[in-house]
Amino acid sequence: MRLVVADNDAAVIDLLTLDMKLEGHDIVGTAMSGAAAVEACTRLAPEVLIVDLRLGPGPDGIDVAGEVRRPDLRVILHTNYVSAETIARARRVGAVVVEKGSLRALRRAVRGEGWPATT
Repeated sequence: MRLVVADNDAAVIDLLTLDMKLEGHDIVGTAMSGAAAVEACTRLAPEVLIVDLRLGPGPDGIDVAGEVRRPDLRVILHTNYVSAETIARARRVGAVVVEKGSLRALRRAVRGEGWPATT
């Protein structure tokens, strides 16, 4: 699958890029801000966006998900800040939440396992 990875921590981008490549995915772009994530998704048309909630100044990961939303794009909010409010906000824009620290859960989400039938 074609992926864009967005996080404000370069080490996280490196880890996810390496892991997803080892899983056989094509990392077509990375971004360290919300604006850059939107631009990458618009320009590169990935199948999956993995985006952190907190991206520094500008739009957060949920704002990005809402802006790039399209039927053929899965958005995975990859964050340490999991709460009922975050999950509800993510669902409203068609994204799913995966807590950082579980690469297995992230891999499953990227493959679309357990993905909601409707969003």
